[in-house]
Amino acid sequence: MTDLIINSKIRDYKVKFVDTFDFLEELAKIHNYILVIDKNLYSLYKKIINKNFKKDNILVIEAIEDNKTIYKVIEIYGHLINRAVKRNATIISLGGGIIQDITGFVASTLYRGVNWIFIPTTLLSQADSCIGSKTSLNFETYKNLIGTFYPPAEIYINVDFLQTLEKLYFYSGIGEVIKLQIMKEQYQKNFKEIVEKISMAKENFPFLSNLIKDCLKIKQTYFKNDEFDLGKRNLLNYGHSLGHALETSSNYYIPHGIAVTIGMIFANTISLKRGWINKDEFNYINDNLLLPNIPIKLKRECFTYNILINIIKTDKKNIGKKLSLILPDSNFNMIKINDLNDIEFEKGLDVLVEILF
Repeated sequence: MTDLIINSKIRDYKVKFVDTFDFLEELAKIHNYILVIDKNLYSLYKKIINKNFKKDNILVIEAIEDNKTIYKVIEIYGHLINRAVKRNATIISLGGGIIQDITGFVASTLYRGVNWIFIPTTLLSQADSCIGSKTSLNFETYKNLIGTFYPPAEIYINVDFLQTLEKLYFYSGIGEVIKLQIMKEQYQKNFKEIVEKISMAKENFPFLSNLIKDCLKIKQTYFKNDEFDLGKRNLLNYGHSLGHALETSSNYYIPHGIAVTIGMIFANTISLKRGWINKDEFNYINDNLLLPNIPIKLKRECFTYNILINIIKTDKKNIGKKLSLILPDSNFNMIKINDLNDIEFEKGLDVLVEILF
């Protein structure tokens, strides 16, 4: 599969699609590298990692939300400085979105920027987060409040990593895939085709690789002229306002992509209530695309109005007293509203709860 070139005002970079693990041997030849790898991934691929990389050059960290903080970043600074890492170092990140966020932030700030290579190993990171330049850290209960724009120099995607991915996290990635496919500008409202694509992706890894590339191309169209998130790129937050709140209210029991799936149902509910989308489309998407891809027993207490409204009001996407939200219009083009009031939010949440429970 041909490489994908991502243009950036910071630096252009390549997404390379590979079908073997031979590229690891080449990366290990890089001068002055440090490999940062997810602890769980290291246990799964320990043999191949130790075969290619020097043990002293490997830093293993636990990929949990509690580590996506400035405190873990400071700890990694200390580790790298104690190893006398210089500005000509290369950080190689191996893992999912949490590893990407932590190491990307480190790479962007240490010595005002060191070389960085990312190997995404989850469906969510391969199909969505690996491109776009964002790094994000949590602060206290605020999700992704701190961050930078700093793309990797190279990204390597091998779908074989997904064979060891837990089912729950595979479906987390499916949530972002669905979002991007719905937002594909060439065929809005072709929901049956998206249902067929998702079904094929679950059974056919070569097809999944092509679908991942298609998702990255779709995402690229939204940030191509808005890399720093000031306009059209905002629309990629479809499903994310409530999604991020649910991650927090559930203490991350609900993974990101599944929270986004639920957030899309909520956004569609508000759009339906405003008369923008029709009931038949709403029901078809729920019954065939969104609800079948929530493979988790949801907890009713995570959907408490008072808790969610307080969380969502701290969302950095809000710009006024009322709430901001990305909604589909009658053609399923995404638009940003800044006038969602508390009553409309509560009524939409009531409908969502009826659908889910």
